[in-house]
Amino acid sequence: MQNTPELLRRLLDAGFEFVVVGGVAAIAHGSASFTVDFDVVASLTVENCRLLLKALDGLEPRFYQTPGRPPMRRTAEELAQFKNVYLDTTLGRIDVLGSLPPVGTFADVARRALTVQLFGHSCRIVSLDDLITVKAHVGRPKDKQVELELRAIRERMKKS
Repeated sequence: MQNTPELLRRLLDAGFEFVVVGGVAAIAHGSASFTVDFDVVASLTVENCRLLLKALDGLEPRFYQTPGRPPMRRTAEELAQFKNVYLDTTLGRIDVLGSLPPVGTFADVARRALTVQLFGHSCRIVSLDDLITVKAHVGRPKDKQVELELRAIRERMKKS
């Protein structure tokens, strides 16, 4: 069962540094799309990985892309060696990406991100232009559909 708002609140409360991307970001920009996971791009430093572990404490994280879906029992130092971290928790699935092709690194995405207030914290959401670029790059049919919808949203915003 996906409980993205609670997962998002836990990340923010822990001080984990990230930018919301993917389907949740599309919805935040006005898309009517549906998503079953929660994608973020983050700097996978040791300190930020410590904050991620703090946020996920008690949520029984498991590596969902690893055969047998083993429990995630890694230290922050070990997680900092990963390029991406794909987890399933009791609150739902979260993909922590170290970069966002073709846009770039966490710093590149964060620099252009929109900042909103959620749960008493500042929360960054990938910019509409960067999200369109990513959806076009991925090119799957579901991403192409969301890309077209986001382009229409951008055009409506320009006319307002």
